[in-house]
Amino acid sequence: MKILMVLLVLLSFQKSVAQSYEQLMDLAGTQIKLEKYKDALLTFQKAFKKQDDKGKYDYANALLIALRCGKTDLAIEWLNEGVKLGLGDNEQELSYFKNDSLFKSIIHDLTYKKILAKMEAQIQQKYKLDKIWQDEILSNAISGKQASYQNARQGFALYHINQGELEIPYLVFVPRGYQCDTPTRTLFFLHGGVSAQEASFTVDPQTRFEPIFTIADSTNSIVIYPFQKGNPGWKNYDNCSAIIATILAEVKLRYYINTNTMYLGDYQWGNVSYRFAQEQNTPFRAFYTISARPKIGDFESENGIPELTHPIYSLHAKDDSLYTYDDLMKVYQQVEKQTKNWVLKSVESGGHGFLYLPTGEKSTLEFFRMMFNKEEE
Repeated sequence: MKILMVLLVLLSFQKSVAQSYEQLMDLAGTQIKLEKYKDALLTFQKAFKKQDDKGKYDYANALLIALRCGKTDLAIEWLNEGVKLGLGDNEQELSYFKNDSLFKSIIHDLTYKKILAKMEAQIQQKYKLDKIWQDEILSNAISGKQASYQNARQGFALYHINQGELEIPYLVFVPRGYQCDTPTRTLFFLHGGVSAQEASFTVDPQTRFEPIFTIADSTNSIVIYPFQKGNPGWKNYDNCSAIIATILAEVKLRYYINTNTMYLGDYQWGNVSYRFAQEQNTPFRAFYTISARPKIGDFESENGIPELTHPIYSLHAKDDSLYTYDDLMKVYQQVEKQTKNWVLKSVESGGHGFLYLPTGEKSTLEFFRMMFNKEEE
């Protein structure tokens, strides 16, 4: 039951785009808590007929309920569907499916064994690709200032800056369309972080799957992706602006950046982007936020009046349960009375992490294209 409850927590982050599907997932979760397993089984079956954007942990929950109801063939079928979405793609999950007593009724099933073997093979392939990527981000790095811009390899390169007593890592993503003789649009994206206690830093290879990189490749934009390290990190404007200025100076020495089309933004932080947009002088053309926390204090100038000197664009899901759309609208309406520099766009559903759903990534790409068209037309 403990494992089941853990998966229920994960389920809350795997909600899909259609509201009817979300309601069914919520209902199934309630039925499981009430130990109404047969009802939950029917709910999962109904839900899986309705939606394409299913999460791997949706299937993980469903297959456990199928086993509790004696539906072993259905459980194996749902496990297989989950594996297609990445379920069992790490040693911890593989060990769980191999050793947990919940699976004793199917542990000797031939099809189940084949699925476990497939998981193991995928993990080994993943490790191999991860190692290749780790090597590439080091070999792709351009050392120091060049007499002229040289061709940069498409993909990622890892760099570091020293800020105070901390060595702060950052990635530079180069799109396929980059040409060393043509100035290129650049996106500064604040999101990830690492522990200040780490003696050495290794980039999580899964970082390369962040949607911002696919979006940047589609719009031929360089991405600068710094990792927050130590306190106060991105929460403090002065600390953050100093880090950004140092990184930007380094990147300009190595890549041909169009200094007229540089944008800064973040996923879920908000406060730094809002503050930057109030400054009189900034190297950035405009700012953006995705699923950001709304606080009126982030927009207020010294006299307490909301102020935005530069444009800022925001994208938010109307069903975000972490930073609600209603709270965002209250702040937006107060700011709008003083300035029209805030452009707010929304998606109907997908929750706080809509960016990580296929439909959410598409909406976010459209959002960036809209911003570029407005700013660069």
